[in-house]
Amino acid sequence: MDRHHPPLSSTAPRRAGLLALLVAAALAGGCGHKIGDSCSNSADCDPSGGTRTCDLSQPGGYCIIEGCDARSCPDDSVCGRFFPDQQFLDVKVCDPANPAATCMADELCLSDGNLPAGASCVRASLEKRACVQSCGSDGDCRGGYVCRPFGICGTASLTLDPGKTFKFCTPAPPPGATGLCPLN
Repeated sequence: MDRHHPPLSSTAPRRAGLLALLVAAALAGGCGHKIGDSCSNSADCDPSGGTRTCDLSQPGGYCIIEGCDARSCPDDSVCGRFFPDQQFLDVKVCDPANPAATCMADELCLSDGNLPAGASCVRASLEKRACVQSCGSDGDCRGGYVCRPFGICGTASLTLDPGKTFKFCTPAPPPGATGLCPLN
């Protein structure tokens, strides 16, 4: 037996275990972050250069998938429809049960709990879609974020189950802010 090289049978299991650990670490690192995780650039969200991007307009960054539809979001996320803050638009009150009575053909009647009238017409062309982290309570969201239902603050979910109320993780209002949709 050679003194400088231990028998193959004693090192093979250790090498195999080390190799398995390295492969597992590489695979875990290559997956990127989940929807809703913090990020500083899109490579943080999708190292392979795929569909996930980093929304830097959100505090700490927010991993999203832009341009989603009702079936395209991964597990633990939901497709959200986002419209500009109604406070900056010419608000035209509407009835969600009868949007055609008030809204133009290129507009949607968007329910918004932050508006005194409860709903307003918004141009469909202003819509931005993104997969965002779904949640059931604030505890499902990362620090500095809260779980809020769609249907307020210029949001609507895009889903195959319109009767279900979906919630998503969104930045928490700043301390001392008032209203449902305070400006940062």
